Amino acid sequence: MDATQWDERYRASAGGVWATQPPAVVREIATPLAPTTAIDIATGDGRTALWLAERGWSCTGLDFSGAGLALAAARPGGDAVRWVQGDVHDWAPESPVDLVVSCYLHLPDAAAVVARIAQWVAPGGTLLVVGHDVENIAAGGHGPSDPAILYTPDLLRGALDDRFRIERCERVTRTSADAELRGGHAHPAIDTVLHAVRVR
Repeated sequence: MDATQWDERYRASAGGVWATQPPAVVREIATPLAPTTAIDIATGDGRTALWLAERGWSCTGLDFSGAGLALAAARPGGDAVRWVQGDVHDWAPESPVDLVVSCYLHLPDAAAVVARIAQWVAPGGTLLVVGHDVENIAAGGHGPSDPAILYTPDLLRGALDDRFRIERCERVTRTSADAELRGGHAHPAIDTVLHAVRVR
């Protein structure tokens, strides 16, 4: 889907497309971190960026959908986040940050995009990527059905160079209690999670 299609989807939604909380694995990994600076990539209607801001992070939410960003900015706490409309291929922060999060950004050049956003992580900072795994298709979980844009642990692991120490790169199964969509979904979903720390 391009930006225009996402704009239409957000405008047609009643209060937002996504669940109000970030994925459980994002909360698990980010909660122990000392809040400093963060970028939430493909922020959509803002759930992860708002959650980070509530916990003291100075957060930028990036998305190419102006309609999604408008929903995000209108939510309680929306004025605590810097919302930026831009494309992950072209936009870049003025300086590296301590946490870069990307949830469910699926593009044909996924490995190159992950390598690009990894450059935005400051030394000592954290990169956290979560997305639908290719095995999600057979599992019947919500998400894209094109295997060319889905993740695997090998794909995400291979996107990083030796500046990063990989803490975790694996498949995880989400239940309806950790639904991606507002209103939930019936089937378990299989995601790939990458948690890495930049060591130099």
